Amino acid sequence: MTDATIEAVHRKTRQRLMFTAIHLMLYFSFTLNWTRWGESLGGYLGETWLTGSLLMFVLLIVAFVALETIFLMISRWGAR
Repeated sequence: MTDATIEAVHRKTRQRLMFTAIHLMLYFSFTLNWTRWGESLGGYLGETWLTGSLLMFVLLIVAFVALETIFLMISRWGAR
């Protein structure tokens, strides 16, 4: 492999590790639901059937999809 190819692999690996670290931080933030800091997430939001925990879960899924989309776009731009 050439130096340029090796550098591209290193760059992509660093990007993937950074995005994985962000994913893990967001994933483990859901554990707030079982701590004193997350007590407010257990209650209903206003007069709806929606709880803070459910809203957080949905927002985390949307964030994961958005992060993967951003990663794929960055990877495509880097491949050009």
